[in-house]
Amino acid sequence: MPRVPFCFADIAAECRVESGVHRLDGRRLGLRITVPQALRERYPYCGSAYGFLQELRREILDYGLVEFPGLPLNPQNYTLAQRAPQQHQYSSNPYLTDFCQQPHQDTPPYPTAFWLPAPRRYFATWVMGEDGVQRVMSALRRGASIDEVHQRLQAQSIAQGWGLLVNQQPGLLLIDNSSRNRLFHARSGNWQAQRAEPDFDTDTPMYAFNEVGLLNYIDVMDSRRDTGDRNADECEELRRFLDSEAPFV
Repeated sequence: MPRVPFCFADIAAECRVESGVHRLDGRRLGLRITVPQALRERYPYCGSAYGFLQELRREILDYGLVEFPGLPLNPQNYTLAQRAPQQHQYSSNPYLTDFCQQPHQDTPPYPTAFWLPAPRRYFATWVMGEDGVQRVMSALRRGASIDEVHQRLQAQSIAQGWGLLVNQQPGLLLIDNSSRNRLFHARSGNWQAQRAEPDFDTDTPMYAFNEVGLLNYIDVMDSRRDTGDRNADECEELRRFLDSEAPFV
């Protein structure tokens, strides 16, 4: 059954909406949408991540980050579920096995969604702009490892306003990957929690959703990604949407 269209105005009419909730490189960005508890099991809030990625295209471009704190997970058509690296030792995919990543964009200009069903204890998503990427790459060129760079610069980036740490609490996060906001993200550590429990070996799965990844790479991103939580009809609908979509950046 085709998805019923909705728009931001529909959401704003019944949810608490806060704009400019983050500050990065001297500019305000971010949209936080708090869905009332009584509405969370109703459409569109119980719908798939791809509905939000497509119906809120404009808001993702305008605000860079769109957050739905506490929204219950709908895992339909997730591309991968990123747990602690120790839980992915079977994999050859560094996006699963590396403790820290270089800042990157996922299949630009198409946005990415991350969805947490519970608090993420030992990891988070580090978001930065082009200035932050240059700082990270400069440290790497001086010989530091990517894990060392994260440990040295993450807190500094937050204090100095060129980095954000997000994606630790339950809910849905939409991230712009276009040239509009020039945002980059990377898996990073919750260093305080890791130091407190150095022998940790599990973490809450962080479900990722990406249109290009779903249509092209879902069967190679995680070799243990089985056929559960898949919806072929949504895939076909998504394919038609991307084929007909006008350039948006």
